[in-house]
Amino acid sequence: MKKFLFALIAILLIASCGQKQEQTARIEGVELDSIVVDTVINLTEEANPPQCKVSLSLQYFKKGENAQKMNESLLHAGILMPDYLSLGKENIPFEHAVDSFITRYVSDYKREYAPLYREDRGHRTAYNCTYEVKTKTLNSSDDIINYVATIVTYAGGEHAIKQTIAKNFNVKTGQLLALGDIFVSGYEESLKDMMLKELQDKFSANNLEELQKKYIFADHEVYIPENFILGKDKLTFIYCEDEIAPHNVSEIRVEFDKSDLNKFLK
Repeated sequence: MKKFLFALIAILLIASCGQKQEQTARIEGVELDSIVVDTVINLTEEANPPQCKVSLSLQYFKKGENAQKMNESLLHAGILMPDYLSLGKENIPFEHAVDSFITRYVSDYKREYAPLYREDRGHRTAYNCTYEVKTKTLNSSDDIINYVATIVTYAGGEHAIKQTIAKNFNVKTGQLLALGDIFVSGYEESLKDMMLKELQDKFSANNLEELQKKYIFADHEVYIPENFILGKDKLTFIYCEDEIAPHNVSEIRVEFDKSDLNKFLK
């Protein structure tokens, strides 16, 4: 049964390569492809067992001078978690890395959950598991690609966890861009002040203390996330669900016109 399930995953991977996503960037000299996987794994062989559902729709760089370099960055960008691949040193093709991830993820699900379920069969749904990733790529300029992943995970508990992870690549160099690559030195405090002002307006607060009373940044000071989309005319910062606010607030996005950031941009 185990061999059949893994074979099914492999078939899904092979059959899905080449299916283009609805939102796919197009830049000369770079070719993007996609891998689509949809599979359900039973925790046990009994009737109506707990299940692990894995649904992946992953774009990757198929061709281009820096395709391998950018794919390596994607594989360690938090899109596939846990980051099993960090345990190995060798570079492997993106498709093989995804296949390896699924095999390990399913194996860990059975190894960790099956013994617990055998002792707690009265709470079957608590042992269901979901891992879903959908990706899209956008063009923000002739040499910048935005890679945006929406991730939904559930491993028991009251609700699933939804995250958006955004990465920005300079396709000419293959560089994964960080804030320090686009802003001049010393930008942090001024940008934090701007962020605080935007959040105060968004949540009808007059200062940080009032924000914190609304449980926004309740546990820490204002910070600028490395999770951002570098657009043509705008820069969008993303605070994921539960990151700086209660779950019911959901994801928070703060958008700035680049024209307002000119004095900080390189």
